[in-house]
Amino acid sequence: MIKSIRINAPAKINLGLRIKALRDDGFHSLESIFSRVTLYDNITVSVNSNTSGVSLKCSGIHSPAGKSNLVWKTAESFIEAASLRCGVSVNLHKNIPSPGGLGGGSSDAATVLLALKQLTETGIDISLLAEEMGSDVPFFLLNKNSALVKGRGEILEPVSLPHFHCVLVHSGEKIPTPMAFKLWDEHRGDLTEAGTISNYTALNFGVWHEGKPFPVELDNHFLTLLRSRYPGIARTAEELSRLTVNWGLSGSGPTFYALFRSEAEAEGAKEHLIGKFPWVVRCQSR
Repeated sequence: MIKSIRINAPAKINLGLRIKALRDDGFHSLESIFSRVTLYDNITVSVNSNTSGVSLKCSGIHSPAGKSNLVWKTAESFIEAASLRCGVSVNLHKNIPSPGGLGGGSSDAATVLLALKQLTETGIDISLLAEEMGSDVPFFLLNKNSALVKGRGEILEPVSLPHFHCVLVHSGEKIPTPMAFKLWDEHRGDLTEAGTISNYTALNFGVWHEGKPFPVELDNHFLTLLRSRYPGIARTAEELSRLTVNWGLSGSGPTFYALFRSEAEAEGAKEHLIGKFPWVVRCQSR
């Protein structure tokens, strides 16, 4: 017997990112606002009671179709945790670049967990598996579009955000997340200004104020460091700063975002940026 479900896995952007102390487990504590946007990977998950193991087919933007893919690891972990005797197959169509700072892999993992829990009707706590799969995965299990995220990603406080239109811009650089944190650990002391993020409480107003969305400060601690070492990061930051004050680096990059109040403003920015960068997409908040 085969049962299937098709789900869209949304991207997120980081509205500000603060890197805090190194934890005992070797990970950094972070503080950020995560907000889902209307860019999705498309995932079909199937459970077959007559087979065993995991299979994965990928299309769209390149993603590994083997055991190195987080989707594969997530499906295997679920099967083991739920003591299932069945096969799981996943068709993954990637629209979210990875690595990109948009949480695509983490969103895919969370979506697979949700799909498998529904298909198998098991009672296991998938939140524990989510924490094991990665720091961003718990957010995508949360039935909220925006949250203040702390710790390694396990401390989540839903917040109210104003609606925004968004243009995503890939800088063209390749910056794996572990490399970004390695650079931070090695060179943090060289930075004269790491930036601050202090307006999280204002998020609960859920409105634009004086032409800015909340949080007013979209500073990302990675930006100064990466801009000094990656020309594409520096060029993208310079280009977006000419268009709006409401822009930022998402996660550890290499994707940036620019926020606008209207669809027309966002479309104008997109048209201006297309051709200058390898990947430009217009979307909006959920």
